[in-house]
Formats: sequence, C-alpha cells, structure tokens
Amino acid sequence: MAPHAGRWQRVPLIPQSRHATANEMDAVAAAPPPQGPVPPPVYSSLIDEWQALGRTLPGIPDREWDALVSHPIWPGR
Repeated sequence: MAPHAGRWQRVPLIPQSRHATANEMDAVAAAPPPQGPVPPPVYSSLIDEWQALGRTLPGIPDREWDALVSHPIWPGR
C-alpha cells in the first residue's frame, strides 16, 4: 500500500519534461514581434471596396462599435 494512500496529491498540468528553461524563456522574450501579414492583391481590392462602402474592416477600429461599448451598462446606476 502507498505511504500516503487516500491523500490528494497536486499534479502539475505540464509534465516536468515540458517546462521551459530560463534560457528558453529569455530567447522567446528577446525575439522581435512578428510583423502582420501583407494581404494578397485579391483581398486588397476587397478591403478597398469595403472601405468605400463604410464597412467594418479587420485590424481597423470600428467607430460604431466603440460608440456602443463606451456607454455604461446600467445607465441609472
């Protein structure tokens, strides 16, 4: 029988072999941030068309959404 039968034991979520070392974490922190992908020309024309129609575009702030979320949830409180 195990010496601590019936007792709970904390088990880490990540196995010990998968823990990053301090050097690995420093290398990740020192890496330059990834640059955004350049859209292919097909999507560039679609983005131009949507922008001309006043539609919401990915990566560009939406004025209507910003106005909606800027108001308090409970105005009377």
